[in-house]
Amino acid sequence: MLKLPLLLLVLLGTSAAQVPHSLAQLQSNARVLIVFAPDSNSANFEMQMELIERHSFELSLRNTVVVSVSARAADEHFSFENLPVGTTVDQADVRSRFHVGPNDFRVILLDQNGAEAIRSPVPLDIHALMVSLDSLRAR
Repeated sequence: MLKLPLLLLVLLGTSAAQVPHSLAQLQSNARVLIVFAPDSNSANFEMQMELIERHSFELSLRNTVVVSVSARAADEHFSFENLPVGTTVDQADVRSRFHVGPNDFRVILLDQNGAEAIRSPVPLDIHALMVSLDSLRAR
């Protein structure tokens, strides 16, 4: 279960937490938790990321990668594996694909097949998220 997060860190180095990645690159290897927010100062974004940070080990055990889609402060760093969507164009594409407006907050969980398992307009309760992750079949 730890193979993907550890492999990403080994291959990409410890700075992997801040290197932009394509969402398509992640989908076939892991469950993807996408956190959309208008910007990184959004109260909902900060709350969700804090919950994720406190439970990052459990998420990695469940082969789940966090992808944030927001206007970000340049000096923002998280102590967990966070793979932000890179360019403004990539962010617009992801928002369009999942029908999330630029001013909307959403949390979307994708299973390893890329299908939506959860869509929430409010920060997800971390325990409910873990139950959902545990109920998803591994490929």
